[in-house]
Amino acid sequence: MAAHEPDVSGRVAVVTGASRGLGAGLARHFAERGVRLGLCARSRSALDSGPDVVSEQVDVTDPAAVDRFAATVVERLGRIDLWVNNAGVLEPIEPLRDTDPAAFRDHVAINLLGVVHGSQTFVRHLHHRGGDGVLVNVSSGAADHAYAGWGPYCATKAAVDRLTEVIELEEAHHGLRAYAFSPGVVDTDMQATIRQCPPERFPRVERFRQLERAGAFNSPEHVARHLLALAFGPDGGQAGYRVRVPDEHAG
Repeated sequence: MAAHEPDVSGRVAVVTGASRGLGAGLARHFAERGVRLGLCARSRSALDSGPDVVSEQVDVTDPAAVDRFAATVVERLGRIDLWVNNAGVLEPIEPLRDTDPAAFRDHVAINLLGVVHGSQTFVRHLHHRGGDGVLVNVSSGAADHAYAGWGPYCATKAAVDRLTEVIELEEAHHGLRAYAFSPGVVDTDMQATIRQCPPERFPRVERFRQLERAGAFNSPEHVARHLLALAFGPDGGQAGYRVRVPDEHAG
């Protein structure tokens, strides 16, 4: 079932990790709907800066850089209504016994601390300006389903879910709604990386290869429609803090 698309023209949304994959798809669909955007990524974002877009290269592991970026968005666009912590990585993919501790730390710095930094920045913005806001932390089915070879990814996504629940408890009475938002399987570069893994590094790889053969992916546009309905639609507040996008091609 298609999500009802509310009127979002003039709203201001930040999307991290907006250079490719889901983040780029969200940025493009939001822009088509009239959302004004703050986009950041370690590389060039999907849309360039313009009258309704602030696009910067930002490392989400640097909290001061995230704060500066948010300040620029507010200076240019006036406020932030929706913040989407989308930046993330999947690798390393391998048994935990073989994982370099430094690679694990780098993964945590992006997938968990990056969410912490974005969430803190947005919460402080809302406290400063007052009013309502929506925080969306991109999660995964890996938050509650373990996969051999995905130790860092499963651990950080589970942590993101619980962190989001804490934020919801702390900030709901200040007008913030916080969601751990699982987009389903979207065919991105991350999925291509998964499919290329040998079974000895990722035993469930054949499942993801079968998804590609069946074309059983959610499109970024499908995910974006549901995200906007969640954030700004009349029934968004009834969803609970954990949300999973329904499969686009379900019978």
